Amino acid sequence: MTSQLDPQAQDLLDVIRAAKLAPIHTLSVEDARERMRTTLTNRGERVALTSVTEVASVTPRGGVRVRLYRPRDGVLPVALFFHGGGWTLNDLDTHDDLCRRLARRSGWMLASVDYRRAPESKHPAALHDAYYAHRWIIDNAGVIGCDPGCYAFVGESSGGTLAAGLTLMLRDGGAPMPTYQVLAYPLMGPVDRWPSHRERGSGYILDCEQISWFLGNALTPNYDASDPYLFPLASGNFSGLPPALVLTAEFDPLRDEGIAYAEQLARAGIPVEHIHADDQMHGFLLLTKAISKAGLLVDRLADALAAHQAEVRGRAREDGQ
Repeated sequence: MTSQLDPQAQDLLDVIRAAKLAPIHTLSVEDARERMRTTLTNRGERVALTSVTEVASVTPRGGVRVRLYRPRDGVLPVALFFHGGGWTLNDLDTHDDLCRRLARRSGWMLASVDYRRAPESKHPAALHDAYYAHRWIIDNAGVIGCDPGCYAFVGESSGGTLAAGLTLMLRDGGAPMPTYQVLAYPLMGPVDRWPSHRERGSGYILDCEQISWFLGNALTPNYDASDPYLFPLASGNFSGLPPALVLTAEFDPLRDEGIAYAEQLARAGIPVEHIHADDQMHGFLLLTKAISKAGLLVDRLADALAAHQAEVRGRAREDGQ
């Protein structure tokens, strides 16, 4: 059976095409960022939470902003969140609504990281900021009221790449890792190596020309394509990683590499749930106002976090803790 794009997603694409906007990759970085902020920043009623505060995690280069979304009082499980945008676009505000929805439904604290962006800061700048935000969460868990024993990395698009790369780096260094990772339609390897780049590489929210623009912004000319912390599929070892939820979309040039990463985790014996949205396109977690099913997928992600918390609690009871 041939997959068909969600009718509401198709309607959104038709509206975008009718507007005849210049493609993102043809704009200046500043103009591209402003367009995305205008498109994605919620200016209406926001999902209510107990508190939303900002702190600064300490790095050798200064503070990195982290926005904490607390759905209720008490000690909470915590998810370190990395927004997407090709390492170039988007920020805490463009993903504010998504973080609020995830926090409210899951009962988890979301900690969204304002990592440095390209082209001002090339790889591995974002990865370093992600690492120091992670260390800050571990070191300050008691202060902010979270439980590092129930701890996830959640990444959307290039944020999913960051989440996976950081998890590999922590494992390789013998450092504390999250207990769970959620990777939504991530970029996991060099471009042009997958059928989906050809099959779904134009006509949708993300196309191959944009991907090349993003990578051109984020990488130096002599970048190492075998670096697993940049392209996680380059790792030859997927053992010892935490359980994962991997979300992919059929109408996405990054489809095949996300599927491949889920398969690599499963082959290594890592518990992995793979959700393939066969009627959605890249970026669906941010399209809930236009696409009803996208909202259901956000809820499914939040429910997976809640289920992981229940598993952690169950193991603790079995261990007599």
